[in-house]
Amino acid sequence: MKMHATLCIAAVFGVPCSASAQVLISDSLLISFTQEELVAQGVGNAQYDITVHRLIYNTIDPFGDPTVASGAVVLPVAPGCELPLAAYMHGTILQRNDVPSRLSSEALVGYYLGAGGYVAAMPDYLGLGDGPGFHPYMHAASEASASIDMLRAVREFCASQGALLNDQLFLVGYSQGGHACMATHRAIETLFPDEFQVTASAPCSGPYDASGVQAEVITSSEPYPAPYYLPYVMLSYGRIYPGLYNEVSDVLEEPYATLLPPLFEGNNGSGAVDAVMPEVPSEILVDSVLQAFMDDPGHPFRLALRDNDLYDWVPAAPVRMIYCEADDHVAYENSIVTLNAMQANGAAQVQAVSAGAAFDHGSCAYPALLAAKFWFDGLQEECAGVGVEEGVEKGWSLWPVPSRGAVFYTVPERFAGIASWRIVQADGRLVQQGRSAYGVGPHHVDLQHLAAGLYRLHIGEGAKGHSFSFVLQQ
Repeated sequence: MKMHATLCIAAVFGVPCSASAQVLISDSLLISFTQEELVAQGVGNAQYDITVHRLIYNTIDPFGDPTVASGAVVLPVAPGCELPLAAYMHGTILQRNDVPSRLSSEALVGYYLGAGGYVAAMPDYLGLGDGPGFHPYMHAASEASASIDMLRAVREFCASQGALLNDQLFLVGYSQGGHACMATHRAIETLFPDEFQVTASAPCSGPYDASGVQAEVITSSEPYPAPYYLPYVMLSYGRIYPGLYNEVSDVLEEPYATLLPPLFEGNNGSGAVDAVMPEVPSEILVDSVLQAFMDDPGHPFRLALRDNDLYDWVPAAPVRMIYCEADDHVAYENSIVTLNAMQANGAAQVQAVSAGAAFDHGSCAYPALLAAKFWFDGLQEECAGVGVEEGVEKGWSLWPVPSRGAVFYTVPERFAGIASWRIVQADGRLVQQGRSAYGVGPHHVDLQHLAAGLYRLHIGEGAKGHSFSFVLQQ
């Protein structure tokens, strides 16, 4: 592990450390992958070998006091090549060690980015990984400060490694990470426009309208598939916002006031919480508290949620919110409300795009994040002669390889709306075919009816097309 001097003094006004202070404390190599190993793990179209490192860095807590946080950075092995920086903000995590810097499943997104020629920064957020204290869940200001200081730490780390960065910065996140992505973009453009310039951001399936659309979960009498979200937010905000409540029993009914708090100390997953929770989250609330929240637009908890809304501002850099209409955790209307508000405010480069009407919150993540990367790839400055197969048109990609149940593919811009495809077995027999008439992708092909084996996907025709071999596993 390499140790670095710790010179950062946190600001007292709830903003990250200044650009002139050193943020990085230490770095350590976690793992490395060759292109072949990445492809074997399902990272299709890997252009680079990668190395993955844990960073410990200085930042601030929700009250502006000094603290430390951790995260992972993925470096493409691309000597002499200036690369863009891309930050990925992970989704909701309860267990302290279920974070990118511990090589959790969330780190896979960083592998995709790194293998595609991005230096991928993945903050763990406060209170997770090596960060002390509690995790301030769904707190926009600290999501942003932890992420921005992670970007600073990555820049320092790259300088120490001789890794070259260009001036591009991409932001992406899913679920809570969509919220964190939007919060980080807003903070950069509001507080640090001379230090960072966002090239594009892609918040995916995030609760940007926390006090409105997403708050309907609190007042609903219908079952909800992830009831643990409500106590996570309430316990988090109770620590951040003075006067929200004095004792947990002031707002939560028994036995929940006793059973729930110990489950949010970083040692349990969402399943342990949901095993205690009722299917209707509002049933854990004291009746008078729920009624007051419903009746009073100025209720303290409503105001705390409003403090973390992220829809009413005007981004300068392009924003593409990606969602799925069947999302059963984070209502897709969060994106529509945000789109309408930003456009009404005069934002000129904001879009809201569906990644698939039929996908729920879990199944939406893959196509949404692939769509974000595909968009970024079209904006990415290429490093000529490094990691790009000569003569292969940019835009072709296939994930995951090996595959289970489905594959996703993208095509170049010239194929938008007209790309036909077919799947053949190893012996050349046609087993499936179709035609994409809905843009460059990513496109989804259901393979659940096919037996395990080796297949080839042909897209387009002849010299104007492309083919991929893939293994289908059961």
